[in-house]
Order: sequence, then C-alpha cells, then structure tokens
Amino acid sequence: MDEMKIGSKFMKTLVAKLVKRTVKKKAGYDVDIQLNEFTATITDGTAHVHLSVDAELNKDELTKILSAIGL
Repeated sequence: MDEMKIGSKFMKTLVAKLVKRTVKKKAGYDVDIQLNEFTATITDGTAHVHLSVDAELNKDELTKILSAIGL
C-alpha cells in the first residue's frame, strides 16, 4: 500500500494555485481554491483519493458552472 499526504501549508497553497490556474485555463472559471487536505492511497492497483477543498467564487461564476452542467 502506497500513501501520499499533503499536509504542509506551503504544499497545499502550491497545489491550490496549480488547480486554480488549470480550472481557469481549461474551463474558464475564476475560482479561488483553498486545499484543506489531500490524501491518496494506492492499494492493489486501485487509487483512493480524499480531498477537502473550499472554493470561493462570485454569483456569476456559480451561475455559469450550474448552467454548464444543466442545473
């Protein structure tokens, strides 16, 4: 069993910035992201990923996301 945990504030901030940049580039949504916890466990070739994330966005961005998924 392999396990990876990202717990330091520096690494969580770095990953959150990378995710924010990727979401903006690929989907066009401007979302502030705070990564609280990230754990990945690999057992017998199956990966289990646990994320605790907070996101902050304005109402227009939320409306865009909801209409894109059909809600």
